[in-house]
Amino acid sequence: MASTFKINVILRSGRKTLFDDIEYGKVCSMEKDGVKISIGAEFPSPVTVTPPNPDDPVKSIEYNLYTDIRNYHNVITPDSGRWYINKTQMVTFWDFKEESAINDFKMPLYIFTGQNLNAKMAFGIIGPNYETSFKTLEPKKDRALVVYMRRLSIQIKRGTDLYPIPGDIARKNSDGSITEYLYFSTHSEADSQPWLLTLRDFGEHQKRIYSIPDITTEASMAPLWCSWTDWRSDDVTDEVILRNVQEGIKLGIKNYIIDDGWFGPGLDSDFDVQLNIGDWRADPAKIKDMCKLVQDVKKAGAVPMVWCAPHAVAEGADCFEERKKYLIKDDKGALLLTSNQFHSLCFMCPQSRAVMADICTSFIKEWDFDGAKYDLFNCVPNVPCCNHAHEHDVSSMMEGLHLTLKLIDEKSRQLKKDYIVELKQNYGTPFLSQYGTMTRAGDTPYSTEGNFLRALYVQGYSPYSLNDYQTITSEDSFEATACIVLKMMAVGIPSYSIDFDRLCEDNKAVIRHYNNWYNDNIETFMKYRKPLDGQSNILKIENSDTDFYFLVNNGGNFDLQKSSIILNATFNKDLFVNYDGSKTGTVTVFDCFGHKTDEKEIEFNGWTHLDTLPGCMLRIDIN
Repeated sequence: MASTFKINVILRSGRKTLFDDIEYGKVCSMEKDGVKISIGAEFPSPVTVTPPNPDDPVKSIEYNLYTDIRNYHNVITPDSGRWYINKTQMVTFWDFKEESAINDFKMPLYIFTGQNLNAKMAFGIIGPNYETSFKTLEPKKDRALVVYMRRLSIQIKRGTDLYPIPGDIARKNSDGSITEYLYFSTHSEADSQPWLLTLRDFGEHQKRIYSIPDITTEASMAPLWCSWTDWRSDDVTDEVILRNVQEGIKLGIKNYIIDDGWFGPGLDSDFDVQLNIGDWRADPAKIKDMCKLVQDVKKAGAVPMVWCAPHAVAEGADCFEERKKYLIKDDKGALLLTSNQFHSLCFMCPQSRAVMADICTSFIKEWDFDGAKYDLFNCVPNVPCCNHAHEHDVSSMMEGLHLTLKLIDEKSRQLKKDYIVELKQNYGTPFLSQYGTMTRAGDTPYSTEGNFLRALYVQGYSPYSLNDYQTITSEDSFEATACIVLKMMAVGIPSYSIDFDRLCEDNKAVIRHYNNWYNDNIETFMKYRKPLDGQSNILKIENSDTDFYFLVNNGGNFDLQKSSIILNATFNKDLFVNYDGSKTGTVTVFDCFGHKTDEKEIEFNGWTHLDTLPGCMLRIDIN
C-alpha cells in the first residue's frame, strides 16, 4: 500500500473528528462535522486545522502515518539527542512511547535508516514548541508481539492529555485555525543521505519557518574546562580551581566553569545532607572570596563561568520561605520534589521567572562572571503546576521555560553583550538554543562514544555543539588521548574535566598540541560538520582553500577534492583517498605531539594509498 496519513482532531469539548486516507503532497481540503482541514503541496506540507467554533478550540491533533512495513537497519526516535542512542533498535521501537515535555524537549521527527545505513524514511511535524507525544501504533505488543498486519503505523500527537495545545496558539487566529507543517520523505538507496543530514534539514525548516537565529560568540567556541567530573563537589575549592586554570591555560583551554557545590552541599552529597541550593552565596569554606577568584581567573588569561540551576530551591535554603509561594505544586497540593531532592520555581509564573532572571544577572553584577551554565531543567518532573498562591500567564510548562530563558538572556545581555551561556541538549533544541551560545551533550563521563553520539545529534541543528567534559587519565596512551581529543573536535567544542596534577606530561603535550591547532582554526570550527556516511565515521568541514576530514570509529576512505587536513581519530594505519584527475601533492604527517614524521610528494590519480598513524594529522597540499 502507499503511505497515507490519518489526522484526528480533538476539540476542547472532547469532540473528535477523524480524516483518513490522506495522501502526502496532494493538495486537498476536507470538512467533516464542521471541522475543516487543508493541506498544501509544498515541502514540508502546511496543514491547517479549523474548528467549527473558535469558542471550542482545538485541544490536540494526532498525525498518524500508515505505510508498508519494511526491514530497517535502525530508527532515530524523536529525542533531544541525549537518549536516542539507547533506542535505535527496531525490536525496541515496536513498544515506543515518549513525550516531549519540560524534562526533555524532543525534536518531533522519526528517521528510519535503510540497509545502507542512510536515511530511508522520515516523518515529523514542524510547529510551535509545546508538549507533544509520540508512539508506535503498529506493530504492537499485546500478550505477544503482533506483526501480521505487515504495516508500520506511528503517531505524533500535538497537545497531550496533561497539556492541551496552548491557548495563545489555539486562539491566535480569529477562526481558531492552527497551521503546522507535515515533514515526510522517503528515499531509495541511490538517493539516500546520512540521517544527520535529514535531521539538519528538518531543523533548518524549523528555524526558517519560525525565524529562529543561530547564536554564538567566538569566545564560546574556545576549549573549556569544568570542575564537575573529576572531583567531589565538597573538594572543589578556590585553590583547586585556580591551580587548574593556571595549568589549563598552558594547554590551550580558555573557558572555565565553576560547577555544582560552590554554594554549599552539591548534588553529589549523601541524601541525608540538607541542601541549601537556592541562596546562591559562595560557601566560604570552599571559596573565600568569589570576587577575588573571578579576577584571579581573568588575570591568568581565562574566562570564568558559573554553574547555576536558577529554578532550584531546597528546604535548607534561607530563601525557602520567601520563595515558597512561587514553587511548583502537584495536583495533590504538595510541593514538587525533583529526583535531586530540591523544589522548583514555576516557569508558568511571571513573578517566578523574574526571580530566576535576577538570580542569573546577580552573578554578573556581584562577581563579574563572563558566562554561565544553566542546568537541571531536565530534572523537573512532567506535571502541571497546581500552586494557587501564584498566577500563571501561560498554560504550557515548556512555553514557560522558553520565556524564562528568553528573559534571562535579555537581562544578561543588557549587562554583557557577549555573555557566554551553556545549555544542555535536553532543552537546547532549536527553539531554545537561541538563548545560549552553545549546547552541551548530556552527561557522558568516561564514555567517549556516548559523548560523540550525543554531540553528533546537536550537530543536526546547531554547529555550536559542546562536548561533555571528558576526563583523560594517565592510563590512556598518548595515541588514545589524541583520538579522544580529535573525536571531540569532530563534532563540537572540546571540553575537559581533568585534575591536571594527575595527568602525565605526554598526555598534556597531546592536549596542548591539538587545542592550540583548534584555537588557530576556531572560525572554521564554527561551521557544521558534514557526515560522509550513515554512521558518521567520516566527518568533513568544508573550506574555500583547505577541507578538514575527521576519521572516527571505523574511519573509511573518501573522495578528495582539494588540499586537505586529515585527522585520524582511529587506530587505522592505512588510508585510501580518491582524487578525480591527475595531480601531484605533498603529504606531510604529524604525530600526536605535532612533530613531523614524514613528508613526500605523491601522484594523485584515482585511488591513492596513504600511510597514517593513530591520532595523527595528515596535511595534503595539492600542487
